[in-house]
Amino acid sequence: MLLFPFLAFAQIQAGEIEYTETIKLKIDIPDATEEMLKMIPSERKNPKILAFNANKSLFKNGEEKTEPEEMSHSEGDMQFNIKMVQPDNRLFLDIENGKITESTEFFGRFFLIEEALPERDWKFAKDKKMILGYECYKAYLVDTARTVEVWYTPQIPVPVGPSEFNGLPGAILEVNIDNGERSYLAVAVKTGEPEAKKIEKPSKGKSVTREEFKKIRDEKMKEMGAEPGGNGSMRVIIRN
Repeated sequence: MLLFPFLAFAQIQAGEIEYTETIKLKIDIPDATEEMLKMIPSERKNPKILAFNANKSLFKNGEEKTEPEEMSHSEGDMQFNIKMVQPDNRLFLDIENGKITESTEFFGRFFLIEEALPERDWKFAKDKKMILGYECYKAYLVDTARTVEVWYTPQIPVPVGPSEFNGLPGAILEVNIDNGERSYLAVAVKTGEPEAKKIEKPSKGKSVTREEFKKIRDEKMKEMGAEPGGNGSMRVIIRN
C-alpha cells in the first residue's frame, strides 16, 4: 500500500497539455478617435497544445489554422484596419539528445532552426499551489531581457513545458512573463501516449541558424516601419 502512490506517480510519462496563451497588446495610434480606441483589443488569447512523452515533445497551435481576424473602421479620410494573425509555429524538443527544432512562419515563409537545447539558470522557490488537481511548485529565471515565473508539477516527471520553457523536474503548467505581458496557463491535461503524428519533428521550412533568422526578421520589420502609410490609411498587423 505504501508503494502504490509512488508507482502511480511514476507512470505519468506521456500525454497532452492544452494551454491558453494570453498576450497583452500595446497599440499606439496617433490621432486615434474614441471609436478607434474602442476597437483596439487589450489582449489576444490563443489555444496551444503540448504533446509529449519521456523522450520528446511538440508545442504548437491548439487548433487548425484559420483565416486571420480582421476589424476595420472608417472615419472621414481615415481608414483603420486591424489584422490578427496566428503563425503556424512549432517547437520540437528532443529530450534524449538535448536538441530543439523550431519551425517558424514569418510573413508566409517558413524557416527551420535546429540547435542544442539552451541551458537555463532556473531558481527555485518554496511556493506551491494546485493547477488542475496537480501540485505545482514555483521556479523563475531572470535574464537581461525579461523576467519569467513558472509553476511545474513533479506529478508529471517529464522536463517539458509551453513554448521554449523546459528543463525542470516536472511539466510546466503555468508561465508568466514580465508580470503578465505574456502568459501560458494549462486548461486541460490528458495522460497517455499521444498519436505519432501529434509529436512529429517538424521539417517544413528553409534551414537557417538563429542568427540568420533574426537578421531576416529585423530587416523585414525595418522595411515595414519605413513604408509610408499614405492616403490617410493605417493597417495594424498583430502576429503572435
